[in-house]
Amino acid sequence: MGFDKSRFSKDNLLLYAVTDRSCLHGAALCDRVEQALKGGVTMVQLREKGMPAKELLEEAKQMKALCARYGVPLIINDNVEVAKSADGVHIGQEDMDVPTARRLLGQDKLIGVSARTVEQAVLAWEQGADYLGVGAVFATGTKPDAQSISRERLKAVCEAVPIPVVAIGGITKDNLTYLTGSGISGAAAASAIFAQPDTMQAATELKERAKAAVQSGMTAFSKQFLSREQAEGVIFDVDGTLLDSMPAWANSGQQYLATLGIQAPASLGKVLFSMTMQKGAAYIRQAFGLSQTPEEIKAGIIQVVERAYREKVVCKPGAEAFLKALYEAGIPMAVVTSNDKPLVLAAFKRLHLTPYFGHILTCGEFGSGKDDPAIFHAAAKQLGSSIGHTWIVEDGLYAIRTAKQAGYRTIGVADAASRQDEEAIRRLSDYFITDFVSGGLRNSTTG
Repeated sequence: MGFDKSRFSKDNLLLYAVTDRSCLHGAALCDRVEQALKGGVTMVQLREKGMPAKELLEEAKQMKALCARYGVPLIINDNVEVAKSADGVHIGQEDMDVPTARRLLGQDKLIGVSARTVEQAVLAWEQGADYLGVGAVFATGTKPDAQSISRERLKAVCEAVPIPVVAIGGITKDNLTYLTGSGISGAAAASAIFAQPDTMQAATELKERAKAAVQSGMTAFSKQFLSREQAEGVIFDVDGTLLDSMPAWANSGQQYLATLGIQAPASLGKVLFSMTMQKGAAYIRQAFGLSQTPEEIKAGIIQVVERAYREKVVCKPGAEAFLKALYEAGIPMAVVTSNDKPLVLAAFKRLHLTPYFGHILTCGEFGSGKDDPAIFHAAAKQLGSSIGHTWIVEDGLYAIRTAKQAGYRTIGVADAASRQDEEAIRRLSDYFITDFVSGGLRNSTTG
């Protein structure tokens, strides 16, 4: 059964696969697209910039027949003539305008338009576009010259037009839920689907994240927590809890050496993981025969990490949605972190998390670590919350143990850096979550 435009809705944009032949490594495009369809893709765009028109037409006919078996619309990138053999066309700002495309295609075909601003979006809607593709929302390898747009602008576009908006550009399963609450109807992806070893599994996982990103209400965990628990205040750790920042630290030694033209082995991160920054710098100096002092090496590594916090580090899936739910419920929040405040503030500013927190306490400024409950007591006092009704959200076993022994309630968060402690964290925490999207595992033996 083919696709009928009269049935088109925002649900068709939930997971929009954009083909990229460079990801296939010799595999047949139709085979990989079928795997993506089996994984739950809801729309396919055939994007073949350099293919001759005759070959593109034949490819489109084959792809159309395949997509029709799954009831999924096939869109052609740019080429209106070829789009006559598909379900519609997607055009950019430099391509044919919407009225001309509509005149050539008729009313039975879909027309999508790329937009980067509210003005472009409104014009496309007024001219009769059926949906918008807005981005790049993250840096992308498919269009390396595309500048990413802010989440605020994406949200403003979604609010400005009544037609559905699909986010595009650099989207992965790890950053997609950062777009939760922006108003998008779905996500478009190329390499996050077709460059993965298992296309069907990649599509399935990405679709689940897309469902979380498009929801306008609370995540399952937010609903679970707020409906069951009485919270006077919530104290969050940052790294590995709110932010998926551990890779920035794990790879910092390698990236620092790369700035010196030295290719370090992939195992360096594991070697440095248990070391302090000072010891790690000394190790790098000796292992790689550097002339720099340990202090200079440490400063260079910190610069690498700072850049990651300013430009790359993303939220854990559903983290901002959980913060928003707590904020709207009137529950005050604070941060207690072992990290340096400038790094935290740099990431929070870019990710728009700062307004959620009235207080940010660092172990360095406070003068003691999370092995001492004093810093949690200080944060709870600032929040005006009692110990028994203050929740500590953490990925570190030692911090969770400290909090529990002091009488706090705890939410343990899974993170790759603390995987070896995961079972102990599960047993000790009141809730254990793999992300802030799905429901948490509630531990009835604690409390």
